[in-house]
Amino acid sequence: MAREEREAPVERVRAAAGLIYDEFLATESSADAAVSVDELRAGELLPEFVKRVVEASWAKTDAERRGADALLSSLVVRGAVEAPQVEAGLELVLKGLDAAQAEVPRCGEYAAATVAHLLEDKVLPEAILGYLPALVGEKQGQSVLEQVKGALKLPLPITKFKEAMRSVVDEYFVSGDVADTAHSLAALGEKRFGHVVVKRVVAVALEKRSAEREAASLLLSGLTRVYGSEQFFEGFIRALRGIDDLALDTPNVCPLLANFIARAIVDDVLPPGFMSFVPTRLVEKGRGAEVASLVKGLMEQHSSTRIMNVWGVGARRSVEELKESVAALVEEYYVEGELDEAVRCVHELGVPHFGHEVVKRTVYRAVEKGEKEMRMAVTLIKGLYGTGEMEHMQLTKGMTRAVVGLPDLALDCPDAPERLRTLADWLCFEGLVSPAFQEEVMRQSRERSEKSTPLSVERVHQHAEYISEEFLGCESTRDAALSVEELGCRDMHPELVRKMLAISLDKNDKEREMLRQMVSSLVVRGAIEASDVEAGVDLVLRSIDEDLKLDVPRAIEYCAHMIAHFLEDKSLPESFLKSVPLVVGEDVGKTIVDLVGKELKLPLAITVFKQKVDALLEEFFVNPEPLEAEDRLAELKEKRFGHVVVKRVVAVALEKRSAEREAASLLLSGLTRVYGSEQFFEGFIRALRGIDDLALDTPNVCPLLANFIARAIVDDVLPPGFMSFVPTRLVEKGRGAEVASLVKGLMEQHSSTRIMNVWGVGARRSVEELKESVAALVEEYYVEGELDEAVRCVHELGVPHFGHEVVKRTVYRAVEKGGPALTQAKVLLQALRKKEELEGAELTKGMSRVVMGLPDLSLDVPDAVGRLAGMVEEGVKEGLFEASLAEHLTNMAAAIKAN
Repeated sequence: MAREEREAPVERVRAAAGLIYDEFLATESSADAAVSVDELRAGELLPEFVKRVVEASWAKTDAERRGADALLSSLVVRGAVEAPQVEAGLELVLKGLDAAQAEVPRCGEYAAATVAHLLEDKVLPEAILGYLPALVGEKQGQSVLEQVKGALKLPLPITKFKEAMRSVVDEYFVSGDVADTAHSLAALGEKRFGHVVVKRVVAVALEKRSAEREAASLLLSGLTRVYGSEQFFEGFIRALRGIDDLALDTPNVCPLLANFIARAIVDDVLPPGFMSFVPTRLVEKGRGAEVASLVKGLMEQHSSTRIMNVWGVGARRSVEELKESVAALVEEYYVEGELDEAVRCVHELGVPHFGHEVVKRTVYRAVEKGEKEMRMAVTLIKGLYGTGEMEHMQLTKGMTRAVVGLPDLALDCPDAPERLRTLADWLCFEGLVSPAFQEEVMRQSRERSEKSTPLSVERVHQHAEYISEEFLGCESTRDAALSVEELGCRDMHPELVRKMLAISLDKNDKEREMLRQMVSSLVVRGAIEASDVEAGVDLVLRSIDEDLKLDVPRAIEYCAHMIAHFLEDKSLPESFLKSVPLVVGEDVGKTIVDLVGKELKLPLAITVFKQKVDALLEEFFVNPEPLEAEDRLAELKEKRFGHVVVKRVVAVALEKRSAEREAASLLLSGLTRVYGSEQFFEGFIRALRGIDDLALDTPNVCPLLANFIARAIVDDVLPPGFMSFVPTRLVEKGRGAEVASLVKGLMEQHSSTRIMNVWGVGARRSVEELKESVAALVEEYYVEGELDEAVRCVHELGVPHFGHEVVKRTVYRAVEKGGPALTQAKVLLQALRKKEELEGAELTKGMSRVVMGLPDLSLDVPDAVGRLAGMVEEGVKEGLFEASLAEHLTNMAAAIKAN
């Protein structure tokens, strides 16, 4: 009897293992698998579970076998299974290899691959290699051992990866270059070890200042383009596991780690419910419990904007706050004269990318005060540059800004041009700026002192040169837009554009493309109008003459590329091509038009692209599958037109229900893997520009568009300060102003969790609410018997990812009722599949849950197994269920009978 009691649960665990494995292969959801294992409550029998998963994988394909290895690793990460239990399960597998070889000749090879995978994932200790031959048997054991070593090529790749990764991460905390670091880590080619990077970044940042912690959070956000979400989940789990070790070097580790987790949730690095997925034992007591409590408080009590500033003012302050801090430290330096203190203050400021403001402010105040302060300015700049606190690019940028603002400075200080020339001379003597730059500063300051108003063409040209060279140096479209706005006088913008494009003709291919893109971005950011581009290109074409052809032999070709670029960017109308021959002459005009035509393959690519996007989105809102939509949009290979997709998704969703708007927000979030951030920025800007047109079809467009923008910010689709970058004229009055006000209110008054639910209960309701809705519609179906109504209710529910609950509830109630209800259940499932309201993976998952819960159901319905078996048998014959379901049901029935 004791033997039977011990073996009965073993059979149930084995049956459940096969179900969970098959469900994982169908859904690829390690979270669901972990929940199923927890519900199984296998306890000491988890090694048997591991053994069954491994042995079941031997009858599968190579990819499915790798899926079994990934499943076991994920279950360990999620705390559903312990690493020692996996080791014990593998020992059982290895001991049974001789017996299994008759049925599975390659079982030794398969087992070796699994051991190698789990060794690499640090689930198994390397010590297992020492006693592996003894487990298998000396002869076959040596063979398996050699296969494992062959797969691993010991020492383990993870060891080499850690060494390479450490140097990359350490360098990042010196350079702060997210893009370069992400590229370096991606070049290591080990995406499976992303969790190592995540934990290392957090661990190193814990011991640093707030500025470096902010840099660490930015890096983690940037690495979402390199590593999958599972790696971030595991990395933070491992940090929580090792929190006591981290506390040895960082006593205040709990609030710091909580800040990292909350910030990662807001940055969409971790899911909003991350803490609910953390293994209970890690957060039920001690430091883990403290972290969980702190994270909960942060997410419930603070808005996403507040959490974005979680590392304090010193790490992530606004531009105005930074300017105030810079002004204060510069003023203190001129009063106290303490060079070391000033350098220390700049270091503590921790914003090397804002060094240009330090230079500009230092120079301005020195010019205003006099010769003594000018010499102090040189000493400070030299000190900052010498200690590495000031990059040369920031020095150049700061001096450029000082020259640009000279006319205003000269109003308060008439000697400003002469003093600035003197300062530039001293900086050149110290080797801080080049002689060429010194001459340019002196020329600019002299001319600016002579010509302040009105703007001359020459002054506009000089400004264009500064903006172009600055952009080529730092690639910041935001800085370029600010420089254009500082120039003022919108009437001169066509000439400004002409000069920028003329400058591009004399550059290399890459720089020409960069400057064209800069002009496009200036239109998006509202610094110039599309009409300015049209007028500027027209002026460039009129300047084509024999002298230009001598200086730039390929000028005609470059002009054609320019026109093609702006046509595709919609900065030029298609009708512009008709005017080209009239501007440059028939022969040259025809040549340019032909070149443009060849490049664009008119009709314009963007027109064809729009048609494809419209068809694709129409299908998406019928069958909201974000991953499929992402893949299909990526296949169009038109990343330049991402803004078209963004605006179209929002425009279509505005006219839909909340469920479709939720789907649209999910799609936009997923499309960050397809399009760059500039495309989302431009897409939402274009939506704001066309808000009056959108209001014709959607009168309540303002709150809806505000919801989309707030949700996009929380989803890290748009930057936190997005509204501050929107051209002022778009949000200073009318509907634009209303949207801006609504967005500000949402971001300041609500937590990120609330904003994630911005589309209401109908779109993003809780699991309990969904279960209640499903239970109600199923019960109504069995009472009324209205099949079409039941299908309509499932459609209206609008949660295809929750189809498994519909399946489970439908079948459970049918088994409880018996008789005709079993047929009703099968008919409903068939109708849902036919109408595409139920995905195959959700059907598999739901039936797996039914079989898993059969032991409990049998307590209330003694004939539950028989009733379900009959329904499954018919369903298999009619193609509704997979044949493997009947096998799993038989195994579970045997386990129940044995119990």
